[in-house]
Amino acid sequence: MSKTVSLSLSGRKRQFLVGAVVTVFFFGPVVAAGLSVLGLTVLQSFGVAIGGGLALTTVWVWKRGGNTDDGSAWDAIPEWQYNGRFAEAGGLTRSEQEAAIEDLQERE
Repeated sequence: MSKTVSLSLSGRKRQFLVGAVVTVFFFGPVVAAGLSVLGLTVLQSFGVAIGGGLALTTVWVWKRGGNTDDGSAWDAIPEWQYNGRFAEAGGLTRSEQEAAIEDLQERE
């Protein structure tokens, strides 16, 4: 049995990545140039521009994406199908894990 690792990014992580790239490569230099004209050193200008841009990116992603990360694909599958149609896709393991979690919660 071969094991695979998924390196795909969630939607929220992709939003952060795109926002950071836009900030660092486009927003940062333009704002830094404007700030350096106002009398700040180049290092201070870039620090303020990149820091402000990343803060704005974080706020934008947080507002646009909500407070939760991407859900699981299992959220759309009813529990009664775990041992049937989705048994080979990890449904058996999923049902065992949920049963174990329920047992722990009942013991508390």
